[in-house]
Amino acid sequence: MVQIGKNVRYDDYGRVTIPAQLAELLNLEKGMDEVCWSIEEGKAVIFKVTKSYNGFDFEKDEIKDNLLEYERRYLDESPNEDLSSEEIEARAHEEYQKDQERRAELIKAKRN
Repeated sequence: MVQIGKNVRYDDYGRVTIPAQLAELLNLEKGMDEVCWSIEEGKAVIFKVTKSYNGFDFEKDEIKDNLLEYERRYLDESPNEDLSSEEIEARAHEEYQKDQERRAELIKAKRN
């Protein structure tokens, strides 16, 4: 799994926007296409509603190819650090704790 586009915020109206890169990979056309949201193993999943032609979903296959190509490019460009799994986990946990502290401060400030 690779991240596509920048992180987006959940806005005051209860909405999130789809990053332009994801819309492009899904071949979305404004005002024409629909997307569907679901939850799978605790993760939000979004997919384009596509049409089947006698059991063949050519558009779904094209989108799958787009995403696989994007993943290949992303993985080729990602830095390759030589860290142990324990070091990676320790760094991740430290970053998580900092984010939790910042989040608590923001929530407190918003309530005051």
